[in-house]
Amino acid sequence: MPGTDFGSMPSLKQLAYDSLKQRIIDGELKPGFRLREEDLSAEMNISRAPIREALNMLERDGFTTIVPRKGAIVAEVVKEDLYYIWEMRALLEPYAARLSAELVPPEKIAEVKGKLLTVLEHPGDLSRYMESDLELHQMLGDYLENRFLKNTLENMKAHSLRIRWAVEYDNEDAQASVVEAATREHMDIACALEKRNPELVYRVVKQHVENSARRLTGAGRVNQKK
Repeated sequence: MPGTDFGSMPSLKQLAYDSLKQRIIDGELKPGFRLREEDLSAEMNISRAPIREALNMLERDGFTTIVPRKGAIVAEVVKEDLYYIWEMRALLEPYAARLSAELVPPEKIAEVKGKLLTVLEHPGDLSRYMESDLELHQMLGDYLENRFLKNTLENMKAHSLRIRWAVEYDNEDAQASVVEAATREHMDIACALEKRNPELVYRVVKQHVENSARRLTGAGRVNQKK
């Protein structure tokens, strides 16, 4: 029986970090929610030490805030964060997409296009839209050779998803128009990739990110920083 490679297994603090981070991104743990070590320890059935380390890691990455005598709370979503993150996205995502333009396999592009067409046929299906959105943007980073750029894009993706949940996905009145507009832009990106035209890919991705920022700021649901 082969031995278990314990060196490849995530630590308890990493497991706690990953779980809490995903719950914050998904909106299960909302901005301002207090993260009590004792409650999380009992819920996850692990000691408080890895919980404490995970909360410190989350603060380092901008997902929580440690308040003296109160502990960790889920960080608020503020307008300045939206501007900063989308500014970074507008700089890095088009560049990354240009690098990936000739590396994405044709069959992957065709697969994503098929899912986008399904979304356009069923614009009220938010879960299909979210899945296609994630897959389109993931495709632009998966084939990058620069691992440092990939890591930066992954961190920005996590923060942008959290902001979009708080603003876009939680605003039912705006969902239909957002789904249609964003999916048509995603289709433009997929078609540009099919043409193997790096400069065209750069332009349509940049336009999409800028449009996304306008849609979010226009929703008026992001807090002002005090």
